[in-house]
Amino acid sequence: MSPSSNRQTIWIPHLPENQYEVGERRSFIKFSETKMHDYKIPIGPQSPTMKEPICIRIKLDGNKIKDSWIKLGYIHRGIEKILETKNINQALYTVEHICGICSYAHSACFTLAMEKLMDFKKQQKVKLIRMIIAELERIHSHLLWFGFSMHEIGFETLFNYAMREREYVLECFEKLTGNRVHHGINKLQTVRYDIDLKHKEFVISRLKKIENMLNFYIKTTQTNKVILSRLQGNGIITRNMAKHFSLVGPMARASNIKIDVRKDNPYEAYEQMDFQMITRTQGDALARTLVRLDEINESIKIIKQCFVKITDKPIPKFETNVKLNNGETFARVEAPRGENFHFYKIQNNKITRAKVRTPTFAYISILTHLLKDKEIGDVPVIVSSLDPCFGCMERMIIVKDNKKEVLTEDDFRSKYCKD
Repeated sequence: MSPSSNRQTIWIPHLPENQYEVGERRSFIKFSETKMHDYKIPIGPQSPTMKEPICIRIKLDGNKIKDSWIKLGYIHRGIEKILETKNINQALYTVEHICGICSYAHSACFTLAMEKLMDFKKQQKVKLIRMIIAELERIHSHLLWFGFSMHEIGFETLFNYAMREREYVLECFEKLTGNRVHHGINKLQTVRYDIDLKHKEFVISRLKKIENMLNFYIKTTQTNKVILSRLQGNGIITRNMAKHFSLVGPMARASNIKIDVRKDNPYEAYEQMDFQMITRTQGDALARTLVRLDEINESIKIIKQCFVKITDKPIPKFETNVKLNNGETFARVEAPRGENFHFYKIQNNKITRAKVRTPTFAYISILTHLLKDKEIGDVPVIVSSLDPCFGCMERMIIVKDNKKEVLTEDDFRSKYCKD
């Protein structure tokens, strides 16, 4: 072999030693062993691994990931800047489109923030209706995530089962709000639609079907060899790491960090509810899966308690011309993925500054640390275990000829969206 060559010729017998007859001429196979090199490859932005566009560039040593970089910016929509051009009623529906899966969480956060600038006492029934929608959305989000998580490891049966249970939640949304994704139920001081006893029977019957299957999902996750081989011990986040990266939601709770806005800073009527904060100590992908599945049970408990407390008293009618006091306001809610934070500055009943900090924005920076020294086949498992929503966290800036432009919605359309 040439000293400068990376290729070595090796000869091996065609058959094992004991399968040759006495005196038979042996035959050999020749093959070359090539020394592995470092490679840099992109995963995304269009990839079966992610349901939203993101590019993860990884540096490989053989099959091991030595380093990784995240490139975002494929679905930026400039939501914060768009909000600064809207009045309060317009902005209420704009914030719902920050995310499709947790659209209500953004609407609820916006509503709570604006109501701090108003002098009124919120009706108990309004609080309970909002909590029912919020917990239905949490169940919907966790079921959707569980299905796609199983899809990433090739467990298509559980994927289809999870989509079936998710459909029950969408039926509840359709019954209560008239919509399956963007619900449009929140209004300042009240909600758009009332809930009565016939709605209660419908929702409880659908939740019972989910409840009956949930224990099967949890048991399967804990005992199935395929699931355990892919999730257990994979993507471990220690308690100290969770604190260092300021993780929120199920991500933090799976690493034994007790953090939940519903418990730490109760809003609406959560302080009246009896429910547990689900935590695990292992911090791996399996722990994050079990935390989310267990949280579905707790959400069902909360919804049932809300229906017990709901009365026949009619909800207040909403006003179209609500006046807000000038000032700065903020709110926090526990979205399905964790703490959702909204900040607004109000001047003359219009938004002059908006800032939205979504849960994914809080924990996306840990992804590159979790991928280090993992095999390339673990990328889909680790990414999906975070339950990221890139549409939530994208922000917009236009860079052209090294110049920065900050545009209103109308300016952007007229300048860059012609034809």
